[in-house]
Amino acid sequence: MSVSVVIATFGDASWQQLAQTAAASAEDQADEILCVHGDTLATARNEGLRMAAGEYVIHLDADDELEPGYVTAMLTGTADIRAPAVRYVQDGRVRAPRVPRVAGHDHDCTADCLPHGNFIAVGALARTQVLRDAGGWEDWPVYEDWALFLRCWKLGASVEAIPDAVYRAAWRPDSRNRAPAMVEKNRVHTDIVAAILGESAA
Repeated sequence: MSVSVVIATFGDASWQQLAQTAAASAEDQADEILCVHGDTLATARNEGLRMAAGEYVIHLDADDELEPGYVTAMLTGTADIRAPAVRYVQDGRVRAPRVPRVAGHDHDCTADCLPHGNFIAVGALARTQVLRDAGGWEDWPVYEDWALFLRCWKLGASVEAIPDAVYRAAWRPDSRNRAPAMVEKNRVHTDIVAAILGESAA
């Protein structure tokens, strides 16, 4: 089972430099590492998805890392999309890893939670063809990861959590998914549900 890692960047050159650190965390784990810079994040990710030769693909953000044993743990699963645990790092503080939950859910989330929100980190391991069949990444202002995984789920993709695979994520208050005001996030959430599921958000 071959695995490609795509590290997509856009914007200034500092992100391309960060990508080298991300790549170093994957170099002994993946069969192929692709660093792609584009006009937008979606453009860069889609180019990496197009180029990926592996049966599986991981999209790794340039300011994040794969912890040791990540790919090995992921390959123990069987689902089309495998959600990792996430270890957040903020201002030198390192948190314990856990598989995220959809906001407001007090249980371990499953695929049926996806219509309500996202619990799958961008660094999930996914069957490359499943992401391609779903159309790849779109340029949403926030929640672009959720939009893609939701489209995969709508097409019948299976999902499972792999708690032993730990994705190390930088917690940045000014990041694309954290900086916008909640009213904007709620608007995009409603738009994604309407666009993909053809219904208003519950």
